[in-house]
Amino acid sequence: MSEAKQKLVFVYNAETGFFNKLTDFAHKIISPKTYACSLCALTYGKLTMRQEWAAYLQALPLEVSFVYKNEWKFAPIRNTYPLIALQTGENRVEVLLEAQELNHIKSLTQLQEKLDEALRTATGETMG
Repeated sequence: MSEAKQKLVFVYNAETGFFNKLTDFAHKIISPKTYACSLCALTYGKLTMRQEWAAYLQALPLEVSFVYKNEWKFAPIRNTYPLIALQTGENRVEVLLEAQELNHIKSLTQLQEKLDEALRTATGETMG
């Protein structure tokens, strides 16, 4: 691992703000299959993060950060969300899983396997 502290960044296909959160919540309840953030749908229940996902993240030897797409400072790198990236320095980031791939993942187990594989490739280390 490099000298810079690495951080795993989850960028949701959602925006900050009370109205946006309320709309997202309603969308998850009323029409979950059409909800725009596949990452949110996999990792969160109706109100809180899934316990299995929280335990998985806690076991990772990386700092973890969650941001909304309008908060991600590396937006010019990718403009489709959600995505998962590895930040390896103040201005260095590598996208590990893009929206297209995340949108095809059907289970939390599959997400964890894909992320483990992407992290092994990016860091050369075993994660989780």
